[in-house]
Amino acid sequence: MRIAHLSDAHINLKYHPQHLPRLRRTLEDALGKNADHIVITGDLTSNADARDLRTTRRLFESLGIMKSSKLTVIVGNHDLFGGPHLADDVLSFPERCRTLDYEEKLAIFQDTFAELFVDTIRMSAQGYPFLKRVQQVCLLGFNSIAPHSLLQNPVGSNGMISNAAHEQSRELAKHIAWHTAQTRVALLHHHTFRPRDIAHLQVADGVSRSGIAARLEQRTLKLHGKRALFKLYKSIGVDLVLHGHIHFTGGYTREGIPCLNGGGAVYPVFRGGGYFYNMIELEGKTRECSAIRVGKKIMVPLQEDNIPEIAAL
Repeated sequence: MRIAHLSDAHINLKYHPQHLPRLRRTLEDALGKNADHIVITGDLTSNADARDLRTTRRLFESLGIMKSSKLTVIVGNHDLFGGPHLADDVLSFPERCRTLDYEEKLAIFQDTFAELFVDTIRMSAQGYPFLKRVQQVCLLGFNSIAPHSLLQNPVGSNGMISNAAHEQSRELAKHIAWHTAQTRVALLHHHTFRPRDIAHLQVADGVSRSGIAARLEQRTLKLHGKRALFKLYKSIGVDLVLHGHIHFTGGYTREGIPCLNGGGAVYPVFRGGGYFYNMIELEGKTRECSAIRVGKKIMVPLQEDNIPEIAAL
């Protein structure tokens, strides 16, 4: 089985119209390389605009993947809170986050892509966490978008997996769909790395982790409770973690669990460096993960020894 993983499409017809054809090109590339299933780990849109959500849905329909067996999506912070796109927005955006109806925005996202959740197993009306079985793979999808908080999430980009979601995940992991799967994959939007996990990587258009990106991580791009989350992953037997949020494509290992970030299919790590997504090949207990450059035949195995070359292609 082949799973293509990407993230952070940031569809926005008003401010970023170029993102839609880039997403189409990426999906066509993955389908052309015989991906059996596609996973998109959040931020399908850039400004939480219902029109952009519908446009993204129509793209999926046109490619024949608007069905649960072909596609899995989870929500990202931009799908709920949006983001500032003009200089004037920077000052007004925190107030927009404060007054946002979180539950309504989440419901709009879920309703737009309802077909992709019809056969999921879940314990909450929100729809997360959920289990989805695709052939011999079981996906555990989380909503990692924290509600607005003046101190912990002032601009909507920080994340958190609630205690209730932890308990629900433990219950879901008792299901036969999870126990009998050959590969068990956790999906969330927010990244789970620590600075030492990516000390050798270049991220965010070439800004090193010791620069702006690292400072942002401490304030506005943070997932709270990562240590407890990996304790959960290990206790229920997660084999692989897929996420996005930071705009590069690459892999790392935390607590012995391989993790793949798939945010490079729209925003290149280096300008002119091309766009990437992850391709995961599963054959029984064998797992091979590669970063694929869109439109090219290059496939780079995602191993710790050669992750720097992934960013530099």
